[in-house]
Amino acid sequence: MKKRLISILLSLCMVLTLLPATVLSAGVGTSKAGDAAFTLSASSASCADGHTGELGSIQVTNVDISRWKSDKKITIQYDVQYRCTDSSCELCNSGDSFFSYGGKHTFTDTNGEFCHKKISESFAATIPAALPSGATKNFSISFALTSDKGIYEAVHHEQNVNLCTENYYSVRCWECTGCEYFFLNADMSGDKLTKDNVYFPPVGHNLKHVPAKDPTCVAKGTVEHWHCERCTRNFGDEQGTSELTTIETNAPLAAHRYDADGVCEVCNRKAAAGVQANAGMVWYDTMGKALTALTYGAQLSINADYADTITLNHTCTVEVKAGVTAADIRIENAENCVVTIVNNGTISNLSGYTGKVVLMSAGGTYGKVINQTSGGNVGSFLYSDPEDANKFCYYKNLSNGRWILPAEATANTLSNVKVSYSPMAYIEIAGDGVTGSEGSYAFTTYSGNTVAFTATAKTADGEDSANVAYKWYYDGQDGTILSEKAELTIENIKAGKRTVVCMATADDYSISAKIVFTVAGEKESQSFTLSVSKTTVGIREKILPLLSVEGIKEDAAITYYLMNGDSPAPESDTVIDENFAFAQTGTGSIYAYAAETDNYAATASTPVSINVTPHADHCYCGGMFNHTHENVEWQAWDGKSEIKYEQKWVQVSEYTKQGRYVAYVYLTGNVSTNLTVAPKHILYLCLNGYSFTCADPSQPAITLTGEDGKPVELDLCDCVGTGTLGGSNASGGSIRIGAYANATLYSGTLTGNNVSGDGGAVSVTGGNCSFTMYGGAITGNTATGNGGGISSYDSWNAGTVNINGGVISNNRATNGGGIYAASRTHFHLNGGEIINNTATGDGGGVYCSGLYSNADGRCEFNGSTISGNTAQRGGGAYVRVCFIGYRNCRITGNTATEAGGGLYLEPFASAKIIYMGNVYGGGGEIAPYIYDNTVNSAQNNLYLSDPDTQIVFTARINTDADAKLGIYFTGITSNGASVLLNSLQVNTESSAKLYLDRIFCDNPDFGRLEIRKDENYYNLYLINTSDEVTITFDPNGGTLNAGDETKAVQHNGTYGEMPTPIRSGYHFDGWYTEKDGGTKVDANTSVATKEAHTLYARWSEAKFNITLDPNGGTLANTTYEVTYNSPYGELPTPNRAGYDFDGWFTEKDGGTKVEASTVVTAAEPHTLYAHWTAHEHCICGGSISAGDHTGHTPVSYQSWNGKDAISYTNKTAYVYLSQNVTFNSNLVVDGTTLYLCLNGKTFASNGTNKITVNNGGRLVLCDCAGGGTIMGATKSWGGSCVYLYQSTLDIFGGKITGGKVSGNGGGGAIALDDSKCVVDMYGGEISGNNGNKSGGAIFLNSADKKGGTVNIYGGLIANNKAQNGGVIYSSCGGTVNLVGGTISGNKATNGDGGVINMAGGTVTISGAKFTGNSASQYGGAIYLYNGVTATMTGGEIINNKANKEGGAVHVFGTSTFNLSGGKITGNSSVDGGAIYLNREPSVLNMSGGVISGNTATGNGGAVYIYRSGSVCNLSGGTIEKNTANVGGGIYINPRNNGQLKISGNPVVKGNTASGDANNVYLSSGKKLSISAAMSSGASIGITTESKNYPVVFSGKYSQDYSNYFFADAADAHVNYNANTELELAAGAKKYNVYIITDDNGTATVSASSAMAGTTIQLTATPNNGYHFKEWQIVSGNAEVSNDTFIMPAGNVTVKPVFEAHSFTEEHVEKQYKKSFADCTHNDVYYNTCSCGAVSATETFEVPGTALNHDWAEATCTEPKTCRREGCGATDGNPLGHDLPNDWSKDENEHWHECKRCHIKEDAGEHEYGDDNICDICGYDKTVPHTHNLTFVSANDATCTKNGNKAYYTCDGCDMWFEDANGSIEITDKTAVIIPATGHAPSESWKFDKADHWKDCTNTGCGTIIEGSKAAHTESGWIIDTAPTYFKNGTQHKECTVCHYVTAVGFIPARGGDIEPSDPSGWTPTPNLPATGGDNTAFIWIALLLICASTAAGTVIHGRRKKQRQDSESN
Repeated sequence: MKKRLISILLSLCMVLTLLPATVLSAGVGTSKAGDAAFTLSASSASCADGHTGELGSIQVTNVDISRWKSDKKITIQYDVQYRCTDSSCELCNSGDSFFSYGGKHTFTDTNGEFCHKKISESFAATIPAALPSGATKNFSISFALTSDKGIYEAVHHEQNVNLCTENYYSVRCWECTGCEYFFLNADMSGDKLTKDNVYFPPVGHNLKHVPAKDPTCVAKGTVEHWHCERCTRNFGDEQGTSELTTIETNAPLAAHRYDADGVCEVCNRKAAAGVQANAGMVWYDTMGKALTALTYGAQLSINADYADTITLNHTCTVEVKAGVTAADIRIENAENCVVTIVNNGTISNLSGYTGKVVLMSAGGTYGKVINQTSGGNVGSFLYSDPEDANKFCYYKNLSNGRWILPAEATANTLSNVKVSYSPMAYIEIAGDGVTGSEGSYAFTTYSGNTVAFTATAKTADGEDSANVAYKWYYDGQDGTILSEKAELTIENIKAGKRTVVCMATADDYSISAKIVFTVAGEKESQSFTLSVSKTTVGIREKILPLLSVEGIKEDAAITYYLMNGDSPAPESDTVIDENFAFAQTGTGSIYAYAAETDNYAATASTPVSINVTPHADHCYCGGMFNHTHENVEWQAWDGKSEIKYEQKWVQVSEYTKQGRYVAYVYLTGNVSTNLTVAPKHILYLCLNGYSFTCADPSQPAITLTGEDGKPVELDLCDCVGTGTLGGSNASGGSIRIGAYANATLYSGTLTGNNVSGDGGAVSVTGGNCSFTMYGGAITGNTATGNGGGISSYDSWNAGTVNINGGVISNNRATNGGGIYAASRTHFHLNGGEIINNTATGDGGGVYCSGLYSNADGRCEFNGSTISGNTAQRGGGAYVRVCFIGYRNCRITGNTATEAGGGLYLEPFASAKIIYMGNVYGGGGEIAPYIYDNTVNSAQNNLYLSDPDTQIVFTARINTDADAKLGIYFTGITSNGASVLLNSLQVNTESSAKLYLDRIFCDNPDFGRLEIRKDENYYNLYLINTSDEVTITFDPNGGTLNAGDETKAVQHNGTYGEMPTPIRSGYHFDGWYTEKDGGTKVDANTSVATKEAHTLYARWSEAKFNITLDPNGGTLANTTYEVTYNSPYGELPTPNRAGYDFDGWFTEKDGGTKVEASTVVTAAEPHTLYAHWTAHEHCICGGSISAGDHTGHTPVSYQSWNGKDAISYTNKTAYVYLSQNVTFNSNLVVDGTTLYLCLNGKTFASNGTNKITVNNGGRLVLCDCAGGGTIMGATKSWGGSCVYLYQSTLDIFGGKITGGKVSGNGGGGAIALDDSKCVVDMYGGEISGNNGNKSGGAIFLNSADKKGGTVNIYGGLIANNKAQNGGVIYSSCGGTVNLVGGTISGNKATNGDGGVINMAGGTVTISGAKFTGNSASQYGGAIYLYNGVTATMTGGEIINNKANKEGGAVHVFGTSTFNLSGGKITGNSSVDGGAIYLNREPSVLNMSGGVISGNTATGNGGAVYIYRSGSVCNLSGGTIEKNTANVGGGIYINPRNNGQLKISGNPVVKGNTASGDANNVYLSSGKKLSISAAMSSGASIGITTESKNYPVVFSGKYSQDYSNYFFADAADAHVNYNANTELELAAGAKKYNVYIITDDNGTATVSASSAMAGTTIQLTATPNNGYHFKEWQIVSGNAEVSNDTFIMPAGNVTVKPVFEAHSFTEEHVEKQYKKSFADCTHNDVYYNTCSCGAVSATETFEVPGTALNHDWAEATCTEPKTCRREGCGATDGNPLGHDLPNDWSKDENEHWHECKRCHIKEDAGEHEYGDDNICDICGYDKTVPHTHNLTFVSANDATCTKNGNKAYYTCDGCDMWFEDANGSIEITDKTAVIIPATGHAPSESWKFDKADHWKDCTNTGCGTIIEGSKAAHTESGWIIDTAPTYFKNGTQHKECTVCHYVTAVGFIPARGGDIEPSDPSGWTPTPNLPATGGDNTAFIWIALLLICASTAAGTVIHGRRKKQRQDSESN
């Protein structure tokens, strides 16, 4: 027993000893290369004797992929331990050791897919192991190499179809970066695609031109632009280079324009309930009930839901608002009807439109329904013809050319849908089990079956369509074509439900049908994965946002579950919804569940494990904003226990660290406490989704107060997202930040504070402190003071508020509803949102004050969105006394009750600037957006409270950004630079326009900014548009330069420079207020109306001015108007002293003489020249009464020296002065006639003498040389130059000057001292005379009080003066006739009448010109004292001045002034700028003429009616453009009873008072009277002092004269009241529109009455057979253009003109074609009318369009025949058969066969004689040879031997055949032979112990390649593993060619205690195989001792037991 036990124990020890050497290792090696991880493992090992091998470790030392791209090779290097398990083998070590081998192997990637596919390769390695004997023994190992993926990275590209401007991937794909192929599957399976297959260049924009649109009352206007129908972007140019951020214009919506019936003329909206507008038609408000029966051309706006049907006739536009469910739209007459359905005028889609479009027609033709852009649902279309059920309308998608069935139109979202009649009605689909009809089919089968279908396209008549192309594809999938035939076969069909579409196309028509498959059977599962953004979460953290799925094949409902068991069970697992969060820590498994779809079964994803911790994977805000503390250890805090701070060194600057006390804590539940953070402490607090509320509401929740050098910091976050902090009543309710304290908010919500004081949530109250916000929210807080959310107020050092993110909302305070920053605070708004806050004072979102210093504080709006806030001022922000920089902040949607809806700016006193950019420059780009902020619903964005504030750009606007800036300017009284771009140095107008396009003026009174260049750069100037009037220039047949069509002018200003149009052959006569008639307007004309109006060019046919050059002579007017192709007419005659005039010539010297009858042949202005012949002396005489001093009988003049006596003949003498003379005695002409020519000399008084003409004498004065002068004397009574008594003075030339009166008389030049005296002035000059008290030039005096006569026909009377009557004075009547000449510069120095002062007598003015004269008191030109009758029929009284009254004429007492012609203009005075009526009965009778442009600084710009007896009778003429303080036209003194009487057709308009229209001013109680009937053309404006309308301003009249009067005030109109009086009534006046029609058509008008200025729309509808030609204005001052006219201030009658159709036009267009051309007939078209109507009978042919015959060649039996369908024409005869002479034959018969058609002729059976040969054809019927075929099988070619294909050979005839029947002979026997392939050397070397070689790799060969075998060439020792001091190294030798290992050895361990630093110098020597480490022996000894001890114990135990047994037995 003992021996047995010992034996067992010894055996056990042996087994334990040997156990490690007998277990086969399962070790593997791994390594990383490229993008793949490689694994090397071994499957078997053995030695050369076949023994089983054992492997130790396998290590992959290197994977070299560097050669893959060049030659598709990778090399692996590895180390392996091996040995034999057979103890008898030399490779089996007795110890626990292995042999080591380092090898490598190269793989060749034959398929080139290692780059992107997993590698799985195997190879065998033969190791020549070195034996102790020096020999070697091979050891073989089979290896397997695998990788987890390809070696190169795969790049994923999403489908990104941006077709227009960027390259794009057309499909979702993966790119292999190794081979650069692309794959459609993530695992790189499937087809290899090149980049060209998936990556495409941009295709460019598909631009459509969209013209500009003006705003209406329903839509904003749009600019002209080009819209890309592909990418939907808009551009400002047709090349698509200038993208527009908006296409809307700045102009607001226009107001509704209601007509008399309350219907808006633009949108047809009624202001109230429905009314009867026309017979049989009722319109209703579109916001209420339905509209019925809209007429032709109607535009229907559908603004609200409808239940009724809307019926449209003819062409209509239907606008359906977004989100509206509209009624049905029914087209009752659909022939050629187009219904364009648009949305909101510009964006054309039908979103929300679910009504029906009903097309009904009895004619068989159909209109169109066009949906203009994609994205709209066309709703349901009813399409059938009520009279023919087989006719339909079809719907064509214009973007892809596809036709859609009517049934599809109800279920598909279509774009560009066109309805058209189609001959193809439907597709019929047939097949076993198919059900359905006409486009909609169904089919049911089982999975795995093969199904087949056939499609047939049918016409509307049920016939098969011809020439149809088919296409089958799956609906809604990738568009793969299943078949392009009528037939479709699908094999092995899969379970599910899908739809297949069949499309048929023929010509231009396409239709489609659908067949829905329902395939029963087991559906395959979806293949997708669940992705979790993080796998560790905190309790209470929301999970759903972390989850997503990838790889879903078919859209399915996805539900996420928490797995409750061991496997997914949706019916019992917990659903993860948006509120789901883990409630406890631990681990959970989550999976996604995809519901069943049509084609896939419900599928659960592989579950993903989630680790749940008490605190989320912190920090939730980690990594953002330098808030990187996520790797610290956080401590839980219950709000009660003490927070444990740890002392740490904290980096406080770049070079400095300081000690701080730091704690990271998170809440474990809701807490109620107050927390103070002490100096030098830093607290990181995470709310962790819980609430932190104040235990003591009188204190803040958290208080931070530091000390100088001991700051305090708080970082607040919330990893869960629901944490809150607040609940206090004290300032800074959530966080109070004191001195030297800083707080940062990353997440969490500060809320629930209701504080008494400042800072509802955060208060920054000390210096050197800050609050920074990156995220989270501050919401729902209130402060009774300032800063509902945040308050920062620092009185001694700068605090800082930085808002970089988060939301500040719904807070409330007095000022600064969101944020209050004041007193030196550095305020930086960089991001986040400030929304929906309220300030009861200023600054709804932000309030900034006193931030005016760079050192002490500033205000910067760099980013963020400020929206939805409200305040009194500054709804978005209020900034006062700050340096403000504004960059990219978006301020929009805010409101203020007083001013500054967006940003209210109250600037710093010394810096009234807002910087658009940085305050201190810096450039860059900005995107300012301050817009859509309001005050009282009006735009009020950036409000500048100081008119001197400037907007200065220091950065450029980013033109690609959405930038928009509205500015409200205040207190600006003149136009000036308001937006400064100087710092940007904008030097081009186009660059400045970028700012003009983005900056808008909000003011109602200042509405426009314009670009102006200041020196070198451009700025924006604010232009006053409150009084701006738009003038449109109508060239009236001429042309204007581009840009000259309109001009803006100021009301009450002048028109200024106006464009000059051009019209060939016409002269431009100026601009007029009416096209015909009207008033001429020039640059100085005052703009009297505020209304926009049109000026019309006036032309005179072929008239122009020529220049008359007097060529040394004189001529009063050197321009003369002529008419092209007409005679010159009588030309004026010039004067030249001493010369005779020879006539006018075309050249200065020579040329052609021009007579009166000469025709004007030059079509442009030119010059004519006077020619002269010198003469001795001028000849005076002629018809004096006619003023003719040119052509009378020659008379000889005698020379006179001025001293000698004159010799008279028959009491007449002719003399001329021969010298200058001073006469010392009076020159007396007494009863004689003296012709005196001054001859250029001076006849001067000695100071006391003068010329006296008396007693019927006559003096005729002339001057042939020019310059002749009579110098007067100084006399005490008058006539200081010439004295007349009962005599005559004729003045033809010379100058009378220097006369002076010193006494009481008058007439500084001439005195008429008797009523028989006459002065006739034809020329010459009377100037420079002084009449002292009366008559500066002429004095009339007579004893009979009748005065004399003065006739002025010409000449100049200038610069004379007297106290009264600067030229003429008479107190005794007389006659003054002013026919011509110029009277200027004369003065009444201390009285009245700058020219004339008369009492009694008559004054007649028919042609003279009064200009520049003045009176110190009354009558700047004329003073009529008593009893004077003055009549003016022509001439001009211009620019005269009276210092008191009557700038032109003063009428006093019993005088009368009759005005029937001429002009009184430009005169001025205090009252009565033109005429003043003083004392009774002064009278003005005005029947014609013009009184315009006169000015009264007081009252009555044109006429002042002063006294009770003063009467102004107006029966004609025009009073316009006069100005005064009151009564711009006519003023009646309110204290007296002056009268204004009206009759006829006077015009009083365009006059102003204090800038406002003011024509006739009637003070309270004043009335005018109508003295006689008024007539057409009368127009008188009325202003009454009383505005308490109605105000009566006339007496009672049986006739209504209201049309002749108008109200000056815009809010009033003239009315004929029930008392037959004229009155001013409230509201503007409306005028009527009348229509006259004939029997050829009808017409309607948009409004039957309207105010002046209203646009009237006309509509004409012709009867059948007629078309509309034009509109005629029958009466009224209007002009029709584009079927509209502007309503004048009067009634208008219009008439439409219709013409009968004349079908004379021929248009070769598709729509007019009657019949198509055939072989012999041309195309035929219907004739058309010029109006577009098409004749039903008249046609024309298009020559040359006949197709001609398409001949098919003649055959043997048929002649040449036309192939065209329906023709069948033939030509010539058949060809007949071409039969050969030789017979064709077979074994039965013979025949002749036609060479063309191969028909058999003469066929018959063989006729044999005595032999076997046919007697006719020679056929030999001898039995033929029968082949005996042998099969020769196919043999492959080998390296050295040919192969062959299979064939048959005949044993008898040696013929070869392809088939067993011998019917296919092989004539080329070489084609059967397959040549030998030759050897294919192996790539790698083969070897044994002695040699290496390469063998043939061809299958079955293996022959050693000749010449490749050679003996190994051995290398030296190669170290594999260097030895250490404790471990042996390894080494080997190998063949230098094939790398066969020829020897293996070991390098002994070096021994010692220290590793050598340099292992070099070792001498490798062969050694026995390694036996393992030194520790192995100790292990075995220990095992043996244990075994021995166990054995000994067992023996002892047995012995003792034996002893016990022995003792017991004893």
